[in-house]
Amino acid sequence: VGVCAAFTLADGEERANVFAKLLKQRIEGIVEGDPGKITVAGTIRGKLGLHSTDPEALVTLVFGDDGITIKNGFDADLDGRITAPLKLQTETLIAVANPYVEMLKLRLKIGVKWSRPVFTAQTYAFLKVPVSMRPPKEPAA
Repeated sequence: VGVCAAFTLADGEERANVFAKLLKQRIEGIVEGDPGKITVAGTIRGKLGLHSTDPEALVTLVFGDDGITIKNGFDADLDGRITAPLKLQTETLIAVANPYVEMLKLRLKIGVKWSRPVFTAQTYAFLKVPVSMRPPKEPAA
């Protein structure tokens, strides 16, 4: 079991797209809020493509021996992919929106490589914001 502590922008701070920069900040915040996520990331290997449809942006998260590398665009050999507007992707990760309901509404699309059926679920679990960092739930009316 590896330990992952490095989060890098493959295209550099200047050339990384806004989505890549936001993901790097989010990952750093998640790990700061739950240091145990470093160990979780260290066990994941593969490439997750994230497609924001609004604003339009593509990013590949590469989980490897040297940590997580965030790249502009999609790599050709993705192990999984998630497609949705940026706002909806954020809402599912902070548990404001239910990813299963959003998939049924066809607003959130998950792509799974059949040879790696649990990869997308593993990466989603890593990216999910710890309960302590989530906004408070609105009381039921």
